[in-house]
Amino acid sequence: MCKTFHKTERLKSKVVFGELIAEGNSVKKYPFVLVWKKVDVKQEFPIRIAFSVSKKRFPLAVDRNEMKRKISELYRLNKSGWYDKLRNNYAVLLIYTSKEKMKSIDLENKLMLVFERFIADVEKDY
Repeated sequence: MCKTFHKTERLKSKVVFGELIAEGNSVKKYPFVLVWKKVDVKQEFPIRIAFSVSKKRFPLAVDRNEMKRKISELYRLNKSGWYDKLRNNYAVLLIYTSKEKMKSIDLENKLMLVFERFIADVEKDY
């Protein structure tokens, strides 16, 4: 699988966001909270994802955007392994909850752990 991050992989639908927040399941591994919901819509990719960094924790937009860029890049590099393990389609919201910036290597380790928990949770429900 190529390591690009297509526009169609991003979660943009307000309706799906609302359902995700209201009815979604969550998995936590500091500094991430991953909120997910199974969707029955046919998608090109098994996960449609959005990234969120709190304005309360990072008041400057520059800092929020930097963290979102780092997280999305780490997701892009590691997603192929996760996609192979999924059987259904999911809408996912990945929330960064820490108050300070983390180095990319630490972020990557935590991101791997939260997605491993997500996949284990999904397989348990399957």
